[in-house]
Amino acid sequence: MATRKRSGRRLAAQTRSKATVERILDSAAALIVEKGAAVTMTEIARRSNVVIGSLYQYFADRSAINRALLMRHHEEVRRMLQGYLSEIETFNDFMAAIEAAAAKYYALHQSDPLFNGIWSAVQTDAELQRIDLADTLLNARQLHAIARPLLPAVDSDELMATCALLIQFALTTGRFALAMPAPLKRQMLPIFRRIMRAALDALYAENAHRRPAKSAAPAHSRA
Repeated sequence: MATRKRSGRRLAAQTRSKATVERILDSAAALIVEKGAAVTMTEIARRSNVVIGSLYQYFADRSAINRALLMRHHEEVRRMLQGYLSEIETFNDFMAAIEAAAAKYYALHQSDPLFNGIWSAVQTDAELQRIDLADTLLNARQLHAIARPLLPAVDSDELMATCALLIQFALTTGRFALAMPAPLKRQMLPIFRRIMRAALDALYAENAHRRPAKSAAPAHSRA
């Protein structure tokens, strides 16, 4: 019985700690939206209703908070991407899914101020850049795993490099468009779509060319 009580207390403490961490991160995110990257630990503690000493028990400094925000952002984007890629059967499905995911991510960049704040932090922190790159490769591997059975004749490294470039290009397009004048911004997503489709069409053609003629599907079917 005593062990059960101790376990219950431990679980309650862990639940409270998790809730406190989420409250701190939510408060930091709100302050970044309001004030930009120049947010202090004192301001975060005050907004999250946590004494400054307790805040430092959870996060050693602003860099640690930025890292947690970036990783939470990556997890949200990864879930979004997985949703678009959940029912892929044909190459056309694959192409449409990543185009839709890229368009959604582009829209989030234009409408969610927190994306700007997170990216500003990444630009000035080598550790955050490393985490961001690792996330790009993780998402690229997810694309590669789905595309590989659809393009079996394409070199695996070439396919992986294409997936990584498309992921990175989608991120860069969304971030870059924020700084562009409105007439140019309107052109960014359509241009990205054309570039993405050209890259994937080239892989599809390469796959059809390398496969034995008897098993090659007609180009228009993309089954």
